[in-house]
Amino acid sequence: MSASLQSVPDLPPTDYLLDVEEVARRLNVSPQWVRDHSTRRTPKLPCVRLGSLLRFRPRDVDTFIEQQSQLPPWCRRRTKVA
Repeated sequence: MSASLQSVPDLPPTDYLLDVEEVARRLNVSPQWVRDHSTRRTPKLPCVRLGSLLRFRPRDVDTFIEQQSQLPPWCRRRTKVA
């Protein structure tokens, strides 16, 4: 069998790329927030660009969550109490 006809092995579910909406649901933020934080000159949320599409590795999203939870208190934004 030639190399071009060989089947690609199935990827484990953790290797699938997430789209903007999936990441937004996971972080409990809007899709616009995800796009904004992924397309900055120095992005806070790493992504894979496929043309105009943004895709995310689950492990990168997990790393982002861990990094945000380890920020010292003075780096976190304070919320206003009504």
